[in-house]
Amino acid sequence: MIGSVGQVAAITILLGIGSIMDIKTREIPNWISAAILITAAFNFDWKNLWGIIVAVIFFSVALATEKIGGGDVKLIAALSVVCGLWGSFALLLFAQIAMLVFYGVSVIVQKLRGRTADKNLPFVPFIFIGYLASKLIF
Repeated sequence: MIGSVGQVAAITILLGIGSIMDIKTREIPNWISAAILITAAFNFDWKNLWGIIVAVIFFSVALATEKIGGGDVKLIAALSVVCGLWGSFALLLFAQIAMLVFYGVSVIVQKLRGRTADKNLPFVPFIFIGYLASKLIF
């Protein structure tokens, strides 16, 4: 239990830092993904390695669309090892829902202001939201 709480706390802090950096620079340092992967040792379970399937799917989408950055892919890969298969699916589902809601509201607000909404959004803040939401469920 303590390892699990420590792991969630560490990942929460790392994703918070990563979110700020992604918003400011649109880059995610490799050390954040590496540190998250290291936290897998806090509460390791061999079954969590099935989460790599989600990372491979995410990587495939990134390659096909060329709209997802490499830092996002590395971060999802690290989180997939920590969260396992179903936790990773939930994380990405909640991240995508949060991003769609944010973008929808942004489009409406920008249209009311007579502007066009930015189509390039930093993804780490939404990964952060997805991680927290998935931890509430799993």
